[in-house]
Amino acid sequence: MRQLLVQVPQGCGTTVLKIASACKGTNLAQVQATTAEQPLDLVWINVSNGKVEELLAKLQDLPDLRVTLLPIGVMALHPPAEAAAEQVTNVEERSPIEIFLSGLQSTGSWRGFLSYARSRG
Repeated sequence: MRQLLVQVPQGCGTTVLKIASACKGTNLAQVQATTAEQPLDLVWINVSNGKVEELLAKLQDLPDLRVTLLPIGVMALHPPAEAAAEQVTNVEERSPIEIFLSGLQSTGSWRGFLSYARSRG
């Protein structure tokens, strides 16, 4: 399960919540915030790894959309307490978009790594 923080102009948070619910998001929360430029809605979403791409595709047409994807697993728990073991053992592969973005991010570190390795060899 992955956690996403979605920023949209104030008034669009309800739309984000509806989309997240349609993607079977859990432990959803919305708060209002303000930046120097404008008021916003911040929405926290916990969603199955397999639904990350679907969620992003459905959100992409919202105005001034900003998304932070936490590249670590989260454990979104909810009652009853007896179900906790089942909730945290539902392990999934990373989403394709996460694998792609991680690859792009790591590419930037190759030049430094190769320079370091070359100086040691």
